[in-house]
Formats: sequence, C-alpha cells, structure tokens
Amino acid sequence: MGRKLLFFDIDGTLMYEDGSHYIPDSAKQAIQKAREAGNYAFINTGRVMSNVEPMIREIGFDGYVCGCGTNIYFQEQELLHRTVTAEVTRQISRLLRACHVTPFYEAKDATYIDRQAVGNDTIQDLVTYFLNDGKLVGDVEDADFHFDKFCFWCPEGSAMQKALEGISPWFDSIDRGSNRGVPFFENVPRGYSKATGMQFLLEHFQLEKSDCYAFGDSPNDLPMLEFAPNSVAMGGSASAVCDIVDFVTKPIEEDGLAYAISYYGLC
Repeated sequence: MGRKLLFFDIDGTLMYEDGSHYIPDSAKQAIQKAREAGNYAFINTGRVMSNVEPMIREIGFDGYVCGCGTNIYFQEQELLHRTVTAEVTRQISRLLRACHVTPFYEAKDATYIDRQAVGNDTIQDLVTYFLNDGKLVGDVEDADFHFDKFCFWCPEGSAMQKALEGISPWFDSIDRGSNRGVPFFENVPRGYSKATGMQFLLEHFQLEKSDCYAFGDSPNDLPMLEFAPNSVAMGGSASAVCDIVDFVTKPIEEDGLAYAISYYGLC
C-alpha cells in the first residue's frame, strides 16, 4: 500500500478529556501496529513541545507537529521552528495587559504568564500543573520572555474585541468556546496551522496528499481534518467536526481510535 502519514490530536482523540490523562491500551497498540506496517505516526497538536507529556512520547511516535504547525520534529530531529520576534512579543504582552485579559504564552521550552494580569482559577490550575510536572513557568517581565503562540481568556465586550483586533496583523485566532464560563482563544502566527504542518511533512517525504490520515475531535482540528482526504472524527465529536470528515469512528472509550486505524487497513 506504500507508506502513509498518520496525524493524531491528543485531547479527546488519543487521551481522555476528563482530567484522568488516560490513553486506552487499544490506541497504543494500534498505533504501534500501524508503525510496524511501515507507516509514520505523528502527534499533531496545538500544544507546544514542552507540554507533550512523557506518557505520550512513550507510545513511540515517529514525530510531532506542535504549536499548530510552528514546530515540527521527526525522529528527534527538529525540522522547523517558527517563533515570534522579540519586538512582537513585547507589543502583544503590552496590548493584552491593557485589555485586562488573562494570557498564557507558549514556547517550545517554557510557558510564560503575566503576573500583573487578571487571574482566574484555570490559569492558576495550569501553573500548578506545570510546576508540579517540573516545567518552566516564567513571567512576561523576564529578560528571556519569548513565545511561539499564546492563548487568553477574556469576558465578552469591548476589551475582547480590542484584543482580537490588536493581534490580528500577526495572529489567527481560534475561538475555543467557553472555558469555565469565560471565552477562550488560541492564537497562532498567521500562515501556520495543523494543516500547514502536514503539508510540510508531505513535501519532506515526497508523498501525495492521498497518503495523509488525520484523527481528531474538536473544532481546532478542523484545518487538519479538512486537509486530509482520509479524515476521522471520534464518536461523540461536535457536529461541525463530524459533518466534514470522511469517517466517524466509535467514541474514545469504545476503542474508537483502534477501530478507525483498522477500518482504513493501516495495521
């Protein structure tokens, strides 16, 4: 059949989204069988590399598309890294502070927060989680402050619109809906997405688009799922996701990922 490239979202696709961080054994086994059949398996995530947990890496992926296409690895080799310039990082941090939003900034090696910004329970929980996991959490006032992408929470209103309009020359904003009752946005450098990461790897391996398979569950997976002609939504995904994919598999708790890999004859 020839080598195929398989791209997997993490939360809600590979891993339960209930806070348990549980990955079904069936998914691990199916991914390994697909690799043994000669295919390459990649994580394709909005997370930056520093936030891809060891339990995910231990599954044995061939590579990672991180930060919505801004950072790409294959077999421990970094193939691409797009970071934000120092001038833009400062402009963005000043703008978001003036808009009274709650941001967190993501780099491949660290996470940064603004300790002068409006706080909320979610950001506090994230900081605690990162620190307990031994990850670096810095502040926007640090001399080495840098980031590849960022997210923020902001109540609806003029401040939210000012923030979105202010970052628009440099970033595409993904509306992630409500997080604990507050609108939440993921912001990625213009021209980068989960789909551009896939295109980069297809060109790198000199493969055709038909050799591409994508597995996801949420609206931020839409660029990836729309790009791949062989696209899979996990059972129970939002209708906006299920309506555009090639195949809707079983829910994650019913071994849906393994079922989809088998459905396509990839293992």
